[in-house]
Amino acid sequence: MELTGKKELVSIIKDRIQREGAISFRDFMDMALYYPELGYYTSPKEKIGGFGDFFTASELDSVFGELLAKQFVEISNKIESPKFQIVEIGAGKGYLAYDILKTLQERYPDVYTKTEYTIIEKSPYHIQTQKQLLNQFSDVVRWKQDIIDFEDESITGVVFSNELFDAFPVHIIRNINGKIYELFLTLDGDGQIKEVLKEADENILRYLRELNIKLPDGMQTEVNLDAVDYIKKIGKKIKEGYNITIDYGYPSAELYKPYRMRGTLLCYYKHTYSENFYENVGMQDITSHVNFSALSYYGRLSGLETLAFTDQAHFLINLGLMDIISELAEKEDIQSYERLNRLKTLVMPRGMGEKFKVLIQYKNIKEPFIQGIKILPPLTDRYKL
Repeated sequence: MELTGKKELVSIIKDRIQREGAISFRDFMDMALYYPELGYYTSPKEKIGGFGDFFTASELDSVFGELLAKQFVEISNKIESPKFQIVEIGAGKGYLAYDILKTLQERYPDVYTKTEYTIIEKSPYHIQTQKQLLNQFSDVVRWKQDIIDFEDESITGVVFSNELFDAFPVHIIRNINGKIYELFLTLDGDGQIKEVLKEADENILRYLRELNIKLPDGMQTEVNLDAVDYIKKIGKKIKEGYNITIDYGYPSAELYKPYRMRGTLLCYYKHTYSENFYENVGMQDITSHVNFSALSYYGRLSGLETLAFTDQAHFLINLGLMDIISELAEKEDIQSYERLNRLKTLVMPRGMGEKFKVLIQYKNIKEPFIQGIKILPPLTDRYKL
């Protein structure tokens, strides 16, 4: 298979294989997405929105950030510390941070004045665009490179992410006659990419055992060990507060069903998707569905108790989205009509409303119930953690 994309990055990947031998797909994906200045997420390229490769909920309408801000205000009242910390991991262009901060500043000034808003961002390009957009909130916003830059048990407030874990590099595994193999990449005699299988190591096998995952014979799927490591880090950094994860995916019981024999890994390039991971390297997004059972299980090992697992539609409706939609429906101007259609997209069944899930975890909160989980969806395999 020919490896195409950014020539310099393709050369770096091939050079590494020639030096070290076969590399895991996880290491290839990590380089394709995060290699300094050349990876998809670390290069100065428009990734989100009409000129990018995909949309996020915060791109559609400010209501997403407004309702999150409303939820954060409720959380702030449960925090005993005089300082309220909001930590956003992976803020993209910064639109969601802008909507949250603007809502707090205008509607909840008492909460805004005690808020410390930290953005964890590795992309120099995104940091630059975020700082320009959030200039008016410079009194409360700061940046860090990684969650490990916080001291253990130093966060009192809420850590949250929107489409973070789906972009972590993953190991590709395959079940062949009851034995688990991992996909590696090497080069053939012509210098082209060649896929090879090796027996999976103990870290992958332990993951499958601990989550009681039984793969159908012949299934190829993903294991996200980076997500395991990261959720443990989040748990260690929170002293008192919540972790809210918004992303697309399922619990183990749904994720590894026989009708997903090829797994969930996809590439996105200019709003089209494919399964060709070896073209447009450094220029296309590569994502996989999140295993929320893993985030819940391994979060608990670092002190994060699971409060609820729901979908975006229920979460936003619980926070008052339908009231906003009803108000817009009564108006007759074109702007209200257009906005109404955007808001419906956020809660559309079989669309963003159902596809995107919300996992709420907490640590050291006496009465953890929050408004966003007032009504939960029926407890099917899609919601059984």
